[in-house]
Amino acid sequence: MTPEERTILKALADMCFQYMDDGRDGLVHKSMSAGEGAVEVLASYGLVKTEVWGGFWTDEGLRLLDED
Repeated sequence: MTPEERTILKALADMCFQYMDDGRDGLVHKSMSAGEGAVEVLASYGLVKTEVWGGFWTDEGLRLLDED
């Protein structure tokens, strides 16, 4: 991923963590199309492992969230 992609993905991941993260249940998109799309984008970069209801952060996704 390019530095520009990383910046955009970091912002998207932070938004998903703030609004969709449900602790041990992972990311729950509640069938909102914007949330579904966000999970798919993050998954395409290996940051989330998808499930029907959303997904779980991968190790790489958690490292991205920890970046400043």
